[in-house]
Amino acid sequence: MYFLLNQNSSPTDLGVINPNTTVLEWLRANQLVGTKEGCGSGDCGACTAVIGEIVTNNKTNKIEYKSINTCMALAYGLVGKHLVTVEGLMEDDKLHPSQKAMVLENGSQCGFCTPGFVMSLFALYQNKNSVNLHQINEALSGNLCRCTGYKPIIAAAFSMFENKNDEPLDYYKKNKKKITDILGKLNNPEHLSLSFKKSNKTIKYDAPSTIDELSNILINNTSTNIIAAGTDLSLEITQSMKEFSHIVSVNKVIELKEIKDGANEIEIGAAVSYEDAASCLISNWPDLAAFLQRFASLPIKNWATIGGNIANASPIGDMPPVLIALDAKLKLRKGADSRIINLEDFFITYKKTVIQQGEFIESIIIPKPNGNQQLITHKMSKRYEDDISAVCMAINISSKNNKPESFKIAFGGMSGIPQRSKKLEDFLLKHWQNDDIASLSYKVLNEEFSPFTDVRASSEYRLQVSANLVKKTILMYLGESIENLAEYTHLN
Repeated sequence: MYFLLNQNSSPTDLGVINPNTTVLEWLRANQLVGTKEGCGSGDCGACTAVIGEIVTNNKTNKIEYKSINTCMALAYGLVGKHLVTVEGLMEDDKLHPSQKAMVLENGSQCGFCTPGFVMSLFALYQNKNSVNLHQINEALSGNLCRCTGYKPIIAAAFSMFENKNDEPLDYYKKNKKKITDILGKLNNPEHLSLSFKKSNKTIKYDAPSTIDELSNILINNTSTNIIAAGTDLSLEITQSMKEFSHIVSVNKVIELKEIKDGANEIEIGAAVSYEDAASCLISNWPDLAAFLQRFASLPIKNWATIGGNIANASPIGDMPPVLIALDAKLKLRKGADSRIINLEDFFITYKKTVIQQGEFIESIIIPKPNGNQQLITHKMSKRYEDDISAVCMAINISSKNNKPESFKIAFGGMSGIPQRSKKLEDFLLKHWQNDDIASLSYKVLNEEFSPFTDVRASSEYRLQVSANLVKKTILMYLGESIENLAEYTHLN
């Protein structure tokens, strides 16, 4: 149970710990207290650290560093990886450029959030040779500060790169080959299985490395909790104080981390992260670039998986409505058998799906667009990124002779499940050019949905904003220039 920690060349042993332990808990229990606990839910960024892991491209191994929220990542997920915390940045008495820049630009006041900001800047430093404002905003998207107003922190990000090419390499750049070699030896492809005794009960942890091993575990154990990133499931540990008796991690399952880009469809493994899938998705549906920016902060996208977002079955999950509008299918696996279903048929009622005991999501299959399709997406939330939707809407329009031939529309936040809007599809096909499209769409939506009221929005707000988004969609389809105020605010 070994991983690399900071500048230590000798692997660190996690020790015998409860599988429900988060990375943040392990760090602070081991006196690495620079990493702070703020919200415990991935919202504030005070706990941000950086994970380095081996990726293989064209049979060549290289290491990639990504910022993550340690408050939601389980400690056993560190096995075979490189964890860098704020304690691991200095070399002797020399500050790392990410630390030095924060000092010179007065980027810290009370200091509680500072370690998280420094680690986000460190990840940016590892991955870029030059930056623009958009890239800085994305890198810092998971970090909140109530003191500085962000201007000096952004200035620190710019100054960090001013003389980067003329400065000596930092420890992690200088020792990249050595670190990669050590991680290569630590990445054991064997199935990881252990038990932890607590009082009179046993808590189990399994991390299979093949899809067959995963199938066998789920078939032979009736009470398991599958975890990929755990950006949702871990909240039950950190917020609801639950303790799972058998955790099955899918992060080592090779087949679930593959993206197959075929001639007519894309097949994305259920354990592929949003950030890893982004380039493939955006190259086929350019509109998804802005949507994925709104989806979550970078530390969440680095860790969260598309399969987990679907399996969670949240009525306000952002990606299911988009995938439903794209006519996506799910490949479900149970034992040695697989079946393929339409994603829109996966959800039954609130938090209930068609998935059977011992079954799991293997992959998501998305047909590639033809030249006559246009995907338009909307997300309504109070924060620009890293916030749950009040309403999520996706419309896939197929055209012929410069007018709509079909609409495929799906919503999140309008019912107990991510749901397709067939009545609105039929209505728009006939009335999409009506000048009173917003009020007419409201009537159709009011017949088809009974939205709930919660802390994010009222039922009436959800209906009204969805109707207005229909009008906005039609204007966008017609090529009208629609100013995106959220995007404007974010970039300026």
